[in-house]
Amino acid sequence: MTDKITAELKKLVLWRLELEVPPNFKLSIGNKGTFTKDELKQHIEKGDDIGRIYIDTQLKFMRALTNGEFTKLIAE
Repeated sequence: MTDKITAELKKLVLWRLELEVPPNFKLSIGNKGTFTKDELKQHIEKGDDIGRIYIDTQLKFMRALTNGEFTKLIAE
């Protein structure tokens, strides 16, 4: 998991969440529970475990996009 969450990183993840996720979105995070878009925003802003998990997932996705892993996976 990401060790240091900067204000810029939080801002980027919140921006992506706001623009790319529909209002009725709900996400289950393992045994941690199911969260609405607004609940995820609160967790990200707090920087708690749920927020850190979501941020880490987004970072992994963005890295996969930039290094071509995501494209390779879809092409298979």
